[in-house]
Amino acid sequence: MRNAPEIRITGSGLVSCLGISREATLAAIEAGRRVQGEPFSFLADTPYSSCLAVQEQEPDLRGCIADRRMRKFMSRHAELAAVAAREALEEADLPARNIAPERIGIYAGVGLAAVDIAASAKLLRTSMDEGGSFSLNHFSRDGLRTIHPLWSFHTLPNMPACIVSVLEGIKGDNGIYTPWEDQTAFALLEAAYALHEGAIDAAVVVASDTPSHPASMVEIVSSGFIAPGEIVAPGAACLVLERPDTSAPTRPFSEISELRLIASAEEHSLPNDPLAPIIGRTLAAAPLLLVILGPLLDLPRRLHGCGGHRFSFEAA
Repeated sequence: MRNAPEIRITGSGLVSCLGISREATLAAIEAGRRVQGEPFSFLADTPYSSCLAVQEQEPDLRGCIADRRMRKFMSRHAELAAVAAREALEEADLPARNIAPERIGIYAGVGLAAVDIAASAKLLRTSMDEGGSFSLNHFSRDGLRTIHPLWSFHTLPNMPACIVSVLEGIKGDNGIYTPWEDQTAFALLEAAYALHEGAIDAAVVVASDTPSHPASMVEIVSSGFIAPGEIVAPGAACLVLERPDTSAPTRPFSEISELRLIASAEEHSLPNDPLAPIIGRTLAAAPLLLVILGPLLDLPRRLHGCGGHRFSFEAA
């Protein structure tokens, strides 16, 4: 068990399948909208034929990221994170307050990498030797020639944090945590302690996940991490955190008086996310989404994640 010092949320942003901002998502929820899941047709006649994932409601982020050059380097994870971070930073108004970029830290929780299946299959086929085994020689000589040079940027777990830091000019301490809910909870705890210890003056905590990608979904289902009939969905969230003694005198979005990450004795039970019936299971993004939406929707503020931990918080 680890408690975190009191921290102040001065900005928040989120992306869900119901909206690409906090207000849009809340408006959709208040109107009674819920995510809709569908099975993937190409998984028919497999053990995953009944798995449900959001497909038609995938958030459309076209027009949300102005830097077209940077978009070439951005995976779906990074796009989601960038949009959520922009909303949170606009609300916190950090640039106008002259906080040095070196004193702003970034901490990110990221789910499983979701790469293009066709490109990955071609890479693997070309990397096989004559006996049908994967060969590093074939991979370096032939396999890498089959993929776009920017492909690796879409697979690295640190890229969402990297992209956000480049777009927003963040140069302080950083940490990357992957791939399950408890790892994002660790990111939030570490950001709070970095603030408390004076290592930074502001922390940007961002999380994104795309569990509705077929490859990710197969891994999640085969590991027993979702219940039958549960819908997985992409999502992202971002919090800007500051200490009460150094934040601007404006009213914060919320204050968190206690954060806890507790090792669960129920390690083999299915994870539980109180937001899942509304916006879907967003996995790595879930702890931050719960911090933002939990108080507004009067939801239980506890999440039992895939890593065998329970994350809970108290917010003012």
